[in-house]
Amino acid sequence: MTRLIKIEDMNMDSSELDRLLLDPAQVLSANGTVAFPTETVYGLGANALSEEAVFKIYEAKGRPSDNPLIVHISKIAQLNELVLDIKPYALELMSAFWPGPITFVFRKNALVPSKVTGGLDTVAIRMPDHVIALRLIELSGVPVAAPSANLSGKPSPTKAKHVIEDLMGKVDFIIEGPDAQVGLESTVLDVTGDIPVILRPGKITVEMIAGVVGSCLVDPAITEGDVEGLAPRSPGMKYKHYAPEAEVEVVIGEASKIILAFEKAVDSAIEQNDRLGIMGFEEDLLVLEKILQTKYDLKDIKKHVFLCSHGSVKNMEEFARQLFQNLRRCDEAKCGKIIIRGVSEAGIGHAIMNRLKKAASGKVTRI
Repeated sequence: MTRLIKIEDMNMDSSELDRLLLDPAQVLSANGTVAFPTETVYGLGANALSEEAVFKIYEAKGRPSDNPLIVHISKIAQLNELVLDIKPYALELMSAFWPGPITFVFRKNALVPSKVTGGLDTVAIRMPDHVIALRLIELSGVPVAAPSANLSGKPSPTKAKHVIEDLMGKVDFIIEGPDAQVGLESTVLDVTGDIPVILRPGKITVEMIAGVVGSCLVDPAITEGDVEGLAPRSPGMKYKHYAPEAEVEVVIGEASKIILAFEKAVDSAIEQNDRLGIMGFEEDLLVLEKILQTKYDLKDIKKHVFLCSHGSVKNMEEFARQLFQNLRRCDEAKCGKIIIRGVSEAGIGHAIMNRLKKAASGKVTRI
């Protein structure tokens, strides 16, 4: 049976927070599973030092066991217990970005079970920037392995209700906290070599990293795809990921061409008696709605079209925050297909497009 606990006040007295978190923390220390909020997405946690506990994560999610997990810590002292060496530039980056939405990949020591690392000799470690997550880890007394708290392959959970929909009855505890503020999983950065290498893009961008240590590379697997048969170097980068039930197509181009593509997709959906999800900026959707209202009855539009706004074209962070929620909303609306406006891969757009390409299984059309 899954136990639920709701924590809505992020500014409550620390002693009251500790009282609420004591039971889930004890569940973690006893090798149970706890879903909890972070600033990126909700995580599903278990004792990272116990293979028995970690197996429960894979079992609950239906996640392949060669897909590495991120180990979450609450203080730097825990890092020294898990890794073999820390390069000076990695210390600079930790000072700049921890706690925060970035995960560092180090050479692991013998204490870290291979089940956590997908059989690799490296371990991914993050210190989240979230009062509930940090205090939960601290009270548990163990480092916490935690992928996103969703069924494997589905859009990552940014709200407690997403976790409940996916994992109720499959985990020991769900902490219902506030919505995730970032909305995308953390940047994953390999710091085992002489130059840091991004293995998964996130809110902390290549430009931000280079701004601290002078240079940063991007793993070719992000742009060229993974090599068949090789273990993934980073969590969330090998298998079909972030995908709704519906077929997804991403379109990139000028706003006028995007709106025309949306219009044609609606024409096709109505003609074929399908239901279409459209995810675009609010500026796109306002224009599209006016066009559709001149062509179709309102009841036909409501029957066949479900519109989801990313927010304003001027606010890319809002797009990131809304992305996974909107994919889930399209599933709830029973859309058979979703067409999504893509963006430039500059800044956080790199992470957004990485998630969109995964959701669309690479189906991206430039118009």
